[in-house]
Amino acid sequence: MDILARKHGWNRSETIGKVITEYLGNGAKEADLSVILKCYWDVRGRTKQEVVLAAVGIVEQNGKVLIGTRKGRDPYVKELTWVFPGGRLESLDFEKDVAREVREETGLTVKVKSLVSARVHPDSGYKPVQIVLLYFHCVPVGGHLGGNGELKQLKWVNPMQVFAYFTTSVSDEITRFLATLENNS
Repeated sequence: MDILARKHGWNRSETIGKVITEYLGNGAKEADLSVILKCYWDVRGRTKQEVVLAAVGIVEQNGKVLIGTRKGRDPYVKELTWVFPGGRLESLDFEKDVAREVREETGLTVKVKSLVSARVHPDSGYKPVQIVLLYFHCVPVGGHLGGNGELKQLKWVNPMQVFAYFTTSVSDEITRFLATLENNS
């Protein structure tokens, strides 16, 4: 599966989708497909893979969201440039950790309003790592813009404008959330 994905430049989700579409289009039965998917997950379950749990804050203020550009390359997602502020979670107190990460990256103290989405990041490549990324809606409640973290430039943009900056995929849930923020401003 991974060899096929690399050959065509697809991520794993795209590869599985294309294989399923092709398989069913050639007259296969859905019952056969369940056997293939079970085999895939059995094999995947046996691979040694580090799980990285990270969170980002979609920081919203005055109808804009805060994004930043990374100072260096991400160790797992080489195409990652502009991002929402955040980082690796260190505890199970996700709200506290995301607020700490946003403060380190931006200098802003934020209130976490809600969890927006969670996903396994599909753009982490074919390394023995799986990135589970949580997206939180945040609003600033103090501090001053200009953190000391991994971001070298911070910028407030209209929510749907993030797509002009981001170089990696954005989930449908985040796209809908950003569209809602933009429509409500």
